[in-house]
Amino acid sequence: MSQARKINKAIYLLIEKYHRLYGLELYGFSGGHGPGYAGFQVAGRRCWETGIAEPGYGKLHEKDSRLVLVSYFTSVGIPAWCAGDQLELEDWGRQRTSTIVEWLEKHLTLLELFDLYKSDIARWRARYTVEESEKYLLMVNLAGLISARFGDFPHTPEQLFHGMDPEGIEKAEMIVSRLGVLDGNIDAFGVPGCVIGRNGQALVEGDSLVDIWKWHVDGARVEEMAEELISKMRAP
Repeated sequence: MSQARKINKAIYLLIEKYHRLYGLELYGFSGGHGPGYAGFQVAGRRCWETGIAEPGYGKLHEKDSRLVLVSYFTSVGIPAWCAGDQLELEDWGRQRTSTIVEWLEKHLTLLELFDLYKSDIARWRARYTVEESEKYLLMVNLAGLISARFGDFPHTPEQLFHGMDPEGIEKAEMIVSRLGVLDGNIDAFGVPGCVIGRNGQALVEGDSLVDIWKWHVDGARVEEMAEELISKMRAP
């Protein structure tokens, strides 16, 4: 298994384990110290969405300073600005995916997050549906598989465009609009040429919508979906 697929799969397994019960979500962002960070939040009390950009909850709550909720997408580690010290799983490229998951669970403060926002999580669960949950998990899983095929990690629409591109934000907004989701920071992940939405739709080459939820309902395996979507992409 490639290193990219190991990381993507480990992050998906974390989301799969905690999304249905606690609303654990993924958001992606880039910064001056790294090309790709994986941030974790709960849907009932988000720290990263349109109009809010506080990785790891920042200072949104006085108790949040103890939370460690950001890891790298490009290696198995946690940045020093998040944990206080730079943390990395030794020789992670040779480790099993299960070991990576265990390491992330040990160093990320997910249980503390769930306890801090248990009331918000309860309200979220009261209105969230099984279909919404399954569509979300399908997005994270499928985006991880497709990006790993290119040795990469899942990007948000905005991350797909270079910061020097004067039309990058507009292009990202067009992807979000065409895909039919609300927030490009948390509702869509993919690679250039194929972006998956949490609404069960995929946008291929910017103009072709594919109903991946129907594929799922019809019994298609996620690996089969990934191969089919990649086949629809234009060769680079």
